[in-house]
Amino acid sequence: AGGRMPLILTQEHTSKLVIGLQYDANESIPNMLKWRGTIFSFVISKPTAWVLIVIHVIFWTTWHYHTCHDLNGNPIEDCTTTREFLKRHMYPPSLRDLAPLIGAFTFGMIFYLQSSYVIYRDFYFNGHQIAGKAKNVTIVLRAVLHRKEARWNVARHLVSSQRILYWEVQKRRAEWHGDGPGENNHPGGWKEWAKKNLADASLMTPQEMEYVEAFSGNKHMLLYSWAMEQLREEVAAPLLSNGQRACNLRSDSDESHFITQCVNQILPMRDDAARLHQMLLVPIPFPYYHLVETMVFFVLLLMAYSFVNLNGSLESVGQGGEVDAASHISLFVFPVTVLVTNGMTEMANMMQDPLGDDIVDFNQKAYTDDLYELCEAQCLHTAHRSAEGIFPPKIEDLNGDSDYRSRSFGALKTYAPTHIPVAVQPRAKNSVNSVYPVAPKGDLEEGGLPKDRRKAMKKAMHRMPSLKSQR
Repeated sequence: AGGRMPLILTQEHTSKLVIGLQYDANESIPNMLKWRGTIFSFVISKPTAWVLIVIHVIFWTTWHYHTCHDLNGNPIEDCTTTREFLKRHMYPPSLRDLAPLIGAFTFGMIFYLQSSYVIYRDFYFNGHQIAGKAKNVTIVLRAVLHRKEARWNVARHLVSSQRILYWEVQKRRAEWHGDGPGENNHPGGWKEWAKKNLADASLMTPQEMEYVEAFSGNKHMLLYSWAMEQLREEVAAPLLSNGQRACNLRSDSDESHFITQCVNQILPMRDDAARLHQMLLVPIPFPYYHLVETMVFFVLLLMAYSFVNLNGSLESVGQGGEVDAASHISLFVFPVTVLVTNGMTEMANMMQDPLGDDIVDFNQKAYTDDLYELCEAQCLHTAHRSAEGIFPPKIEDLNGDSDYRSRSFGALKTYAPTHIPVAVQPRAKNSVNSVYPVAPKGDLEEGGLPKDRRKAMKKAMHRMPSLKSQR
């Protein structure tokens, strides 16, 4: 729409977004002129792309400028130009000759890119599902547990499990790249990391941190067990100092239903955490990745040689090293082809591991901060509902009935009938329904039809042959 301003995201905005590269799809020209986050920014530092471009420039230069003349312009005896030699022994293939190979190459690239995007999307929604189930638990906790501390003592274990999950992912990724604590992207050892991210955030006591560190099993499963243990303790807690029950439950069945609701949210969190770990361990199979990367390089290498004759001619073009101007187009077309093709592979490679530090990777801090803030507000912040409530205004229909305004009440005006409805003639074949005028009240029988019309219908029924006579 005209006059709409482009997206202006500050650092504060992007710090709260899981995907920081936001854009307005309607701003096509400004988006095309951007550099950050584009495939060209991915490829600019990729060595294979520049190697292919240099190879093409060498092919193109020797094809057009090797003329068998010395520096003084005198012809060299028994000399064959590079063009003539290649025409005789290595005929440059045209794009039509490479069509089958390019077709297979295109199919492999599209499938590889699509598979990587599916992994990227699954990572995104899996992270939100982990946080979303913890948020669902806090909704039920706030409605049932009266004490703020009781709600937080259950929810904090779920928040801690999410933070530990991303710590494990970052730690393993750094160690696989040979980085130890304090180096590059390593999140640090357990004690220093847990003190900063768990103890300082009131998520875990020092003793609990020691238990988790010494625990030989899965840390997430331990924290989920702690959350369910704490939940049962709060439900069975004695009366509060004011004589009120610690939880807003009416019966044993209500208590059982409440615990079941929470457990049904907590247990799937373990499945989501395990799925996230397994997706990192099982990306695109290496043979397929190797096939795509090798195919991209060798197909572009053949195209580097084929493009020397793009829009040119295999016949000699002039004398003394003159160059056909039409053949210069390959110096622009081939580098763009290399950048786009390698950009697609680089983008696919980045999407397979979105929990790293690439420009398209997820902001893991946005995941953890969002869950912490919402759970803290849901468990600890005071916000009482109104005991009286508020209701929409009442309206009155033509019958004098009064009720709250709604889509069903007041939409239709009900009233007692003041006239007799018009009778409609049954539709005959190839005819249009006709309407009889309302007859005087004394001439009507039951059903609203005029007496003469009803008599005519009875006579017609008597004239109809019976089923027995038809047989």
